[in-house]
Amino acid sequence: MKKARVLLLTPNLVGVKDGLNRIQPSLGVMSIAQVLIDQGHVVKIYDTALEGWSQKRDLGDNKVLIGQSDEEIETAIREFNPDVVGISILFSNLNYSGHNLAKIIKKIDKSITVILGGNHVSNSVVDYKNFIIQPGDKSPIIKDLEDPNFDFAIIGESDFTFATFVNKIISGEDYSALPGLAKKIPDGSYKINPTARIEDVTKLPIPARNLVNMEGYFNIGAFHSAKSRSDRVLNVMCSRGCPEKCTFCTTPQMWGTKVRWRNLSDIVQEIKQGISDFNIKEIQFEDDTLTAHKKNLFGLCDELEKIGLPWCTPNGIKANYHLAKQTDMFQAMKDSGCYQVTLACESGVQRVLDNIINKRLDVSQILPAIENAKKVGLLVHTFWILGYPGETYEEMSETVHFAMNSGADSFSFAILSPLPGTPIYRKVIRENLWWDGRNLDDLMFRSSLLKVDGFNGPDEFEQFVSNVNLTANKMLKENNPERFKLKYGENYNENDLVKQT
Repeated sequence: MKKARVLLLTPNLVGVKDGLNRIQPSLGVMSIAQVLIDQGHVVKIYDTALEGWSQKRDLGDNKVLIGQSDEEIETAIREFNPDVVGISILFSNLNYSGHNLAKIIKKIDKSITVILGGNHVSNSVVDYKNFIIQPGDKSPIIKDLEDPNFDFAIIGESDFTFATFVNKIISGEDYSALPGLAKKIPDGSYKINPTARIEDVTKLPIPARNLVNMEGYFNIGAFHSAKSRSDRVLNVMCSRGCPEKCTFCTTPQMWGTKVRWRNLSDIVQEIKQGISDFNIKEIQFEDDTLTAHKKNLFGLCDELEKIGLPWCTPNGIKANYHLAKQTDMFQAMKDSGCYQVTLACESGVQRVLDNIINKRLDVSQILPAIENAKKVGLLVHTFWILGYPGETYEEMSETVHFAMNSGADSFSFAILSPLPGTPIYRKVIRENLWWDGRNLDDLMFRSSLLKVDGFNGPDEFEQFVSNVNLTANKMLKENNPERFKLKYGENYNENDLVKQT
């Protein structure tokens, strides 16, 4: 089999000028890289935002472009001289730069095969397939596939299909039936092959962290958790999938509703390898639902207790799993080094949970979960979302009151973002629920995009939610100074209280 030189790029990001912009190694890109390496290809991972993190170009309207210049990027690409380039666009704030990367590559050499991947294009395809034509609507398009600088997109879980595609295209074999392959064809329509779920995730390799600039990520220290115990963080996924079908979340489409666990031995090896190679001091588990399978969780805790590093669940866990023995579960987590759990509560109103979010959670189960976690010595962070389509002002107020009286240590009150690929996004598109002058292009830079009951405009609602966050997160200092010190340490500033995300 012919071998290829494959460059995997993560683009510059458009961030908030005065806000917190997070960056960490891409688990998906590192997994794809290791599969390619195992098949004999020469692989380079390059994060243009990381390598140019100190370079921030003002875009106006409180936006900055973070990352390298086009000239620096072009030099890096030319030096590697790739046959194939994969561009990962995980979120919409990478989209502009992702398309710019494709343009730079084709300027260098039109024969280089450019492949688009990541959640952004996968979710765009979901929306395209679910689009309902109504009177006066134009035919839907997939904007990313309209860019001629992308030769193909691979959607869904592409850890193995990406390498298969590289093998076929380098060897001149037929790739037309490849799962997840998407492309605009000459007649103006799209060829979109069904995706293939990786049912056996035990076959996934340990991500190729040796190919990324880990020290660069450590120096920036902007990993997922709002208040990490260390800057030397290892972000790990033990499983893929979530049994829930929340209407604001992309996980059901991207990862499926079946929770698939990796081999425990591989997870332990990944962590120990991280400690050995990068002097890791903290683990942050990125699973969508780490606690869904109690047996797997307890096995993980047994091994983490031997390792002895602090860890947390910044992506959130559900409040009502294993209610009968929830205290035992939290105790096992605490004993193994967990210092904080994040509970994804979302709302304090049952109608909103049931009829708008489709979250299988009884409001009465939230407070006991918080108390059970605190009882064993865990800090408890909580997620709440305000501004759902159809949520009333009174219901938002009820959620804020419920949360502030829940006993949680800290709070993230987020404004609902209509993420592409979700039922809520499609509702917004069909009913045109945007504030005047705001749309999907503002997704990562403007908190409030959708009309909200009781408010005259987005700025007013954003200020309301900002005030709620600050007020809620000040309570711990006032009510329990020792516990506040445990969470934030000796040195903190008001940003630590506001930016609990």
